[in-house]
Amino acid sequence: MIEISELSFAFKDYQEGNYKPIFENLNLKVAKGQKLLILGVPDSGKSTLARIISALIPRHVEGEISGSIKVNSLDILKIEAWELTDKLTLVTQNPQEQLLMTSLVDEIAFPLESLGFNQKEIEKRVVSSLKRWNLEEMGEVNPQETSGGERKRLLLATTEAIDADVWIMDEPFDDLDYKYKNLLAKRIKESDKTVVVFASRYIGEYKGVFDSFGLIKDKHIVVDQKDEILKLYEQESERSFVTTDVKLQKLHSKTLRVKDLKIVHQRFSVKADNPFTLNAKDFYVESGEVVALVGPNGSGKSTFSRVLCGLDPYLDGSISIDGKVATSKELNRNVAYLFQNPDFGIFLPTVEDELSWSMRHDKQKAKKVANEVASLFHLDLKDNPTMMSYGSRKHLQAAVYYILERPFVIIDELDSGVTYAAAYEIISLLRLRGAAIVIITHDQEFAKSLATRQYVIENKEVIEKGEYGDN
Repeated sequence: MIEISELSFAFKDYQEGNYKPIFENLNLKVAKGQKLLILGVPDSGKSTLARIISALIPRHVEGEISGSIKVNSLDILKIEAWELTDKLTLVTQNPQEQLLMTSLVDEIAFPLESLGFNQKEIEKRVVSSLKRWNLEEMGEVNPQETSGGERKRLLLATTEAIDADVWIMDEPFDDLDYKYKNLLAKRIKESDKTVVVFASRYIGEYKGVFDSFGLIKDKHIVVDQKDEILKLYEQESERSFVTTDVKLQKLHSKTLRVKDLKIVHQRFSVKADNPFTLNAKDFYVESGEVVALVGPNGSGKSTFSRVLCGLDPYLDGSISIDGKVATSKELNRNVAYLFQNPDFGIFLPTVEDELSWSMRHDKQKAKKVANEVASLFHLDLKDNPTMMSYGSRKHLQAAVYYILERPFVIIDELDSGVTYAAAYEIISLLRLRGAAIVIITHDQEFAKSLATRQYVIENKEVIEKGEYGDN
């Protein structure tokens, strides 16, 4: 179903004026109905290869390409992406890149209308796919007012509605809670589709789903038995992210506490008699500790985080720092929020610009610190963030707050799009600055390996569940 022969591809490096090779003479064959998992560390080319197979690169991004790519005998280098709509569906790592319409219903209906389905069939497929992914009550909501997990489910619902023979999925399990991770695993395993999933790490939900395994390594793809691929993947992860020695900073002795907090969040795209509400009777985090915040998709984790860092207002209660009620401005200056989507926190043309911005009035200091921090977080100062991988942009977002030394750091879905080794490294670096850290994740094993306490959002309440190991 997919046949790639001697594929070579290089991105245009606008800083140097030359081309940066991503793949060299890469070969891959995927049979009809095959379920292939391809692992790779950030910046190995996973997203690039997914877009090449989907006929998006190099048409929309400048680069040099050679070799042969065929999907069901179609020459990908000779057709336009729209010609693949009913033959191949791409689920990108960042849902924001694919969402076009102003309601969930329209998002799913749009490609079906483009394919010429009649109204009755469109309605049938829209209703069925929304129901399968538990989105039927949100049909008229604007996708931009949904959570990261809900957006990912929308892409998956659209994929099922189109019902193409080939599914190309870039980190599709990221942002999903356990219920929907398991549903996606079941849908992949039981479908008759040809499925290629690109991932930055191996998670428990993959067990029994895939019949073949690959690894992007040294600009090629190695296909082998699962155990051998996982062994090679661990070696690649360790080689890519080796923690640099950093001097332990003096701990801030600070406490962030929430008391009797009530949050009301209204979606502006729909009128609701009962807007979303969230309550937190008692929540706190202290310097030097890591606390996990968990809950299902759409439960309010990101909403709670935006309030804690002063981005959004709250209706009642208080947020205090060291016993003193904090204003929104004070929360901004003390609580860092690493967004689930790193693009919400990156806006300058180069990595060096991003790292230097807070020290822009002292150019000598800015250059010195930017160089040191870029090395710690495995960043190239000359890189343009828009051309970096999703995982590397998360490193950049974390590096900025490492420089700012906020005493409290909220990290939303850090493990999405990066290896476990890289996620551990980022958290370790921030902790060395003395930060109190709140991690939001759907990966319980990841949370247990780092956090000492956990809070769970249940029935619109933020509830402390005690220390890990007690539950």
